[in-house]
Amino acid sequence: MSSQINDKKKKFHIHTLGCKVNQYESQAMRELLLKAGFEESESEEIADVYIVNTCTVTGEADKESKNVMGRFHKENPNARIVVTGCLAERGYADLLSVPGISNVLKNSEKNRIVRTALGDKDDRWFGRPRNAELKVSDFKDHSKAYVKIQDGCENRCSYCKVPLVRGRLSSKSITNVVTEVSGLVQNGFREIILTGICLGSWGKDLHLSRIVRGMKLKSLNLVDVLRAIDKLGGDFRIRLSSIEPKYVTDELIDFMASNKRMCAHLHIPFQSGDDDVLKLMNRPYTCSDYIAIIDKARAKINDVALTTDMIVGFPGESHMMFRNSMAFIRRVSPSRAHIFTFSKREGTPAYNMPNTLDRVVIKNRYMKMSAMALETAYEYKRSFLGKELKVLVETKRDGKTGLLKGYSENYIQALFAGPDDLMRKIAPIKVVGFDSGKAMGVYGQ
Repeated sequence: MSSQINDKKKKFHIHTLGCKVNQYESQAMRELLLKAGFEESESEEIADVYIVNTCTVTGEADKESKNVMGRFHKENPNARIVVTGCLAERGYADLLSVPGISNVLKNSEKNRIVRTALGDKDDRWFGRPRNAELKVSDFKDHSKAYVKIQDGCENRCSYCKVPLVRGRLSSKSITNVVTEVSGLVQNGFREIILTGICLGSWGKDLHLSRIVRGMKLKSLNLVDVLRAIDKLGGDFRIRLSSIEPKYVTDELIDFMASNKRMCAHLHIPFQSGDDDVLKLMNRPYTCSDYIAIIDKARAKINDVALTTDMIVGFPGESHMMFRNSMAFIRRVSPSRAHIFTFSKREGTPAYNMPNTLDRVVIKNRYMKMSAMALETAYEYKRSFLGKELKVLVETKRDGKTGLLKGYSENYIQALFAGPDDLMRKIAPIKVVGFDSGKAMGVYGQ
């Protein structure tokens, strides 16, 4: 492939917005370009090709994606700008009309990044099929690696644009997942984060295809992947990214409770703590369903961290409904909560819903719930004072303190003194205090 490029190597720069799936796909494109003979530019100002891997989950994400494109064109008007990611799925024609945009690739076309970067509009990328799977063998500037095992979403939450831009369920085969994880572990990664657009649905489409072929086999689910990865040798741990409540089954909880590789951490998006708002959101659960899952996980998985996402200001959310969500957060007491304000996304049922809230009201509710989330997070972390945490040490020290930094298996960020050779390793530390929400630890005692 390197013969496709001139003696003077073309430089590329990738800017990634959004979720872990996008980060994985950016790394996969990076590896394709490097293999083809391109050179990566660390500087935004010096590149022949810019790749903007966009997000469209909120209006702010759209705005930020477009701002990045404009900045690159202003800094280097002669460069190629390739736009891909979720914003490219439904805004294809609009993006092509933006000054400086050379190409727009849909998510399914990211494997054509080399031909596109070279300026070839031919759909055939070195003779490979359009739907060839992306894969990674490294993860730039990370001590942990993401592995995308699934794409597409079967849920239809009324506020969410993701199913519109990510399409049908598509699961990576167990063989390919295991091969990819094995390579990353061999390359020194000690934490593998399994990710997907709807991670818990992994295997559903594979099982349906077996039924079509007349194969009477056990249905496949996420635990099957975890068991296969667990059989690999090496010193590494496994973390799950975001997983919807209906996929947090008894089987998954039992596996996490009994398996030493699994990080004691579940990120389960709840979105609201009021049953009426959940109905408006088309979330097929009640608050009591959520609480039952949380109680079961806490009863079986030792010191489990439960993190979540919440939306405030959904159309029709009354003061009492918001109070119910606040009480829910207090009851569930997540170790971390990402609070979002409602964002109207064109094409979703919630886009035209009546009873929208005033911005001042939404901001006030955001501030109140964020403060509550900080309280519950500190309460969880404080329970580890004097205890040991196993921290995966990152490749760069904390910029403010110069200390080593990293995250524990239950997703507590920690700082501690130690030598550089601990980087990319899992180090045991004793928690002796907290500073700005981070655990302060001592290594070697």
